[in-house]
Amino acid sequence: MPERRKIGVALGGGGARGFAHLGILIALEERGIPIDAIAGTSMGAAVGAAKALGMDLQKLARLLGCLDLNSLLQVSGSTMREVQRTIGRGMVEYMRGTDWRDAPTAPEKLARMFELFSLLTAKKSFSDTAIPLAVVTADLESGEEVVLREGKLYQAVTASAAVPGVFYPVRHHGRFLIDGGVVNKVPADVAMDLGAEAVIAVDTGAPLTRRVETSLDALFQAQKISSKTLTDLQLERARARLGGRFLLLHPQVEWIGMLGFEHLAEAVQAGKEEANAHMEEILLLSESGASSPSSSARSRG
Repeated sequence: MPERRKIGVALGGGGARGFAHLGILIALEERGIPIDAIAGTSMGAAVGAAKALGMDLQKLARLLGCLDLNSLLQVSGSTMREVQRTIGRGMVEYMRGTDWRDAPTAPEKLARMFELFSLLTAKKSFSDTAIPLAVVTADLESGEEVVLREGKLYQAVTASAAVPGVFYPVRHHGRFLIDGGVVNKVPADVAMDLGAEAVIAVDTGAPLTRRVETSLDALFQAQKISSKTLTDLQLERARARLGGRFLLLHPQVEWIGMLGFEHLAEAVQAGKEEANAHMEEILLLSESGASSPSSSARSRG
């Protein structure tokens, strides 16, 4: 048997689109491809934690498919509607002179996230994982990237998925942590820091809007442009570090909204299809001394 490289996966953010990570990992399991390191941001952190704990991902997908996640998390299926609610809430807080940092307990939406991710991770800790795991978050006040590798998994995952404007920041060791996608949407470099010699990166981020009609649309588009530019730069640096031992996958989930949790089954299927479409490259990636994946596959998207 040829010597095997250590394979890491970098699972990106994207809200409901991130359920495609389940399909990617299920397809890898079906082909017997082992994973040696997992770095995740936002939904990628949640799915990565389940994989790192050795959970049955197919059963997890079925379980999640039975839940009304929008109702559970008290969010609508519309990102725009959530932003409008945030604007209204911010105006009330301003008029009252309140400061969310002074709240003694987590707001209800955040408490719901704690509850969901406690269930999905069985309240286990990083020390319980069978595969090294890193969860990417961002410090709201300093802007620093904060990579979590110890403590309770549900707390780390909730912080990494705390999308600004939809969920409150998570208080953690004196910091206020938010969605890691703000600083590192597809954390390939973090997977390398865990010891990965080759990386499969999965990008499920939001595409640029083709039609910008309102001022709010323009604001969202500007944020997406900044995020895409930063992500492209970070992935190019990862590709340069790995010298070809890098594969970037783009499941076809662009049409799913960030809060479109009702499309879980379609996202999982899209992940399976993307992984199977590049299975030859993935198999080559794990073989030490084998040819690198084709440049077209590595740079697609």
